[in-house]
Amino acid sequence: MPMGGYLGMLKSNGQLVQVGAPDAGNLPPINAFTLLAGGIGIRGSGIGSPREISEMLQLAADKKIKPWIEKRPMKEANQAIQVC
Repeated sequence: MPMGGYLGMLKSNGQLVQVGAPDAGNLPPINAFTLLAGGIGIRGSGIGSPREISEMLQLAADKKIKPWIEKRPMKEANQAIQVC
């Protein structure tokens, strides 16, 4: 996971939220100056309880929020998440 690249895409005072746990429970190394220079932060979040998930899906339905879907072949999975 190119954490530095992801953090570099955030606006000033932006937040990166890690949903769920990364493989083996470890985050990649992070350069502290990347955080300090942009005033950015990293947070963690579980996916929520079944009730919270239901409420979130209902809110999306009520607000007519549509997913943004890009279909790619599985062989391109690594390319799809790489930061250019």
